[in-house]
Amino acid sequence: MKRNLIARTCVLLAFCALSSWCNASARSEVRLEDEVTKEVDYEPGIHFLHQPWAELVSKAKAENKLIFIDFYTQWCGPCLNMAETVFTLPTVGAFYNNHFVCAKIDAEQGEGIELAKKYGVRSYPTYAFVDPATEKLVHRSGSRQTAEQFIRTGEGALNPKLRSFYLEEQYANGNRERKFLIDYINYEFSVYARNNVTRAFDELIQGGGKLTDKEVWEVYNRTISGLTPYLKEISSRYDEFCHLYGKKVVDAKLAKETTYGDLKEIEALCDFEGKDFNCEMIRINEAVRAQHFDEAIRRIDAMIANPNVDQQELINRLKYIARLSYYEREEIPQNWFNKCIEYLRYIAYNQADRDDAYIHQEYAAALEQVLQRIPNQGIGVPAFILAEPTHGKKAYSMRPDVLKPKPVKK
Repeated sequence: MKRNLIARTCVLLAFCALSSWCNASARSEVRLEDEVTKEVDYEPGIHFLHQPWAELVSKAKAENKLIFIDFYTQWCGPCLNMAETVFTLPTVGAFYNNHFVCAKIDAEQGEGIELAKKYGVRSYPTYAFVDPATEKLVHRSGSRQTAEQFIRTGEGALNPKLRSFYLEEQYANGNRERKFLIDYINYEFSVYARNNVTRAFDELIQGGGKLTDKEVWEVYNRTISGLTPYLKEISSRYDEFCHLYGKKVVDAKLAKETTYGDLKEIEALCDFEGKDFNCEMIRINEAVRAQHFDEAIRRIDAMIANPNVDQQELINRLKYIARLSYYEREEIPQNWFNKCIEYLRYIAYNQADRDDAYIHQEYAAALEQVLQRIPNQGIGVPAFILAEPTHGKKAYSMRPDVLKPKPVKK
């Protein structure tokens, strides 16, 4: 009887978590539909034409525009992400609709198969810019991009000296002028060619560029990542860089690039906002990798209880550490299994973005594993699931934090 009660309780909890997740997804879909409708009526995103290739070429010739093609597949996650979060933006739509004839082509269907072969499409998404007069590719890009990157990609297609083929040819021929290298680095960064970016930036510095030069700093800050000698230079001349670019900007760069890395090297850097947090998260990750779960639990619990810790940043990092799908089920000790569920609950209750479906999915999946363990191992429901949370919100709600309680009528 007791076991049946526990099982029913877990089913109810899992159902609640899944219901909340579905409600969040539904609300997100409704909002997206409203936004798309609004954009069509007032501020459209990219207006993609779904016409035969010959008609697209004729239209582009008549309007004296390049053809922009988004080559996608129906199984490509980054393609869907771009379609939902970037292509729909009014600023992106305004730029692309004004300068290009835009086509969205499935590389695995109909004419798309031959066009993908013709233009050498090997990864998705691929952004191809075609001159309709010659039907030759003049600029290529790809991958998931921010709105800013994607507009810069389009700007590159319009400027012959920023086009991918020109930049790659000039670089191969030995052009190492400062302005050219910056343009080349920006392009290679947009297509996630990290090795090319790093090599070209090193050459920019070797050619006389300095991090104290504003244009060099800007390209460094945007494109170079990791615990590099450049980051150590910033640390050693911290006050100078803070004076030049502001403490907030410098601290943000130092914090971003020390999210992961060798703990001793990071500890040797200057003090900056976010350093202690990053070091502690690295210690936690090291403890988990070494399966020193008791140590990891002690450190995580202390951070959750610490009012001075940015809990949203902690949640962003903790949701990867606590994800049970990362572990082989039979290898997870019971205490770590329970704590991961507790952390996933804390995340699901307290993450500010209530429409992030993944946090609710992970929590529901964890509760499902609890159900599976009851008959298999004779282990009951962890006590914390049935008790009020010690930290953070006391109730599981999809209500955003910014919404104030509705006034009660007297």
